[in-house]
Amino acid sequence: NPASPPCRRVLATIFHLGLEVELVDVQFHSGQLESPDYRRMNPNGAVPLLDDGGFYLWESTAIMTYLCDKQGATELYPQHLQKRADVNRWLAWSNAQLGPVTGTLVWENLIKGWLKIGGPDPKEVAEAEKDFHRCAKVLDQELLGRGFLCGGRLTLADFALGANMMHAEMGRFPLEKYRNIRDWLKLLDGVDAWKKSAPTMS
Repeated sequence: NPASPPCRRVLATIFHLGLEVELVDVQFHSGQLESPDYRRMNPNGAVPLLDDGGFYLWESTAIMTYLCDKQGATELYPQHLQKRADVNRWLAWSNAQLGPVTGTLVWENLIKGWLKIGGPDPKEVAEAEKDFHRCAKVLDQELLGRGFLCGGRLTLADFALGANMMHAEMGRFPLEKYRNIRDWLKLLDGVDAWKKSAPTMS
């Protein structure tokens, strides 16, 4: 489901590597993720899921790194120990720090409206915005003068963090103070694989 940030980061990786894969679209409310067959492949009942000849791999960043290692993609995921550690650092930060914050803002400011289950909770939004500023200050400073995040070259870190930010406008992320982040997002928007992975939002 390309509207899902974890799915989009994997799709962008697939498209950038030029891999031939069979993509299976999943609608979140179809019940498919709750089926016994799917739960045998992914006990979390979530997407994305990679089936590589019966090897089932879940968690988006694990899928991204696996695909790069299998393809030998040293540009997106460097083999040099410290350069790879730098990318891994941001993949972990994406999952542990930025992702939960942006997920809350998207839930409150966008998804609840789609599901018609009420408006944003002001307390939840205020707390998430506070945490967003904490994360954004770190990212904005690290992007100063860099272009892309790790060594000025496109890596998995850009796809991972870019996916966290993909609903920034509709999720009402407070990005006004963070010019380096805004410039980086524009740079990422020019990457063919990133453009190809973009969902059609209605």
